Amino acid sequence: MKGVDRIAQEDLSAMHNATLNPILLLRRSFEVVGPIYWPLLILASPGFILAIVTELTPLLGGILQLAYGIVAPILVGAALWLVDQHLKRQAPLLGNSLNRAVSKAVPLVLGTLLAALLSSLASIFLIIPGIYVGVKLALTPCAIALENQGTTGGLRYSWNLVKGRWWGVFWALLVLGLILGFAGGLIVGFVIVVADVGDFGVRMVAAAAATAVVPIFWVYVVLLFRSLQRLKGQAAS
Repeated sequence: MKGVDRIAQEDLSAMHNATLNPILLLRRSFEVVGPIYWPLLILASPGFILAIVTELTPLLGGILQLAYGIVAPILVGAALWLVDQHLKRQAPLLGNSLNRAVSKAVPLVLGTLLAALLSSLASIFLIIPGIYVGVKLALTPCAIALENQGTTGGLRYSWNLVKGRWWGVFWALLVLGLILGFAGGLIVGFVIVVADVGDFGVRMVAAAAATAVVPIFWVYVVLLFRSLQRLKGQAAS
């Protein structure tokens, strides 16, 4: 693993509070997300729009789903870059973040697809190997978007960065998924109790709730990525 002497330029509080503790990371995410929530929500909104289209016209929705599979990694890359610039106390612009992500479109798309493919192939043998590989490669988009890695370099970067901290990263991602899933479930349950919206309405509320928490997820992932770098003492590649 090639060492990198440079330390990411997060704000001082992030520098001194590097952690893989999911509760601390989530609390920090809520503290950070406020000023950038709406730009991040804009980047997440195509997923919600696609859910509506799919419900209304399944055939068109299916076609658009395929196209979105290519576009989504680019939007994720833009979101990760925007969050990281905010952590560095710079003034991130949505347009600049999109331009940055578009310039890295090929590695972002290929890296995301390869990470998913490798995890799926590992799952063919057993579920546990699939989970193991998935966690090891989970930070590939961060490596590409934030550390200027290419496709294979991003996969290798994530793999090496998680090395020795697999359980910490696994629990950080698992607890986040459980908490956000529970929060979304509460929102849907509340709507079902107070309003008769029908099956279509329930699905739309579920899609809206899922979209609403995506900005929190993106902030959390960047904090996790930078914290892991700090705890490792160097960037991985």
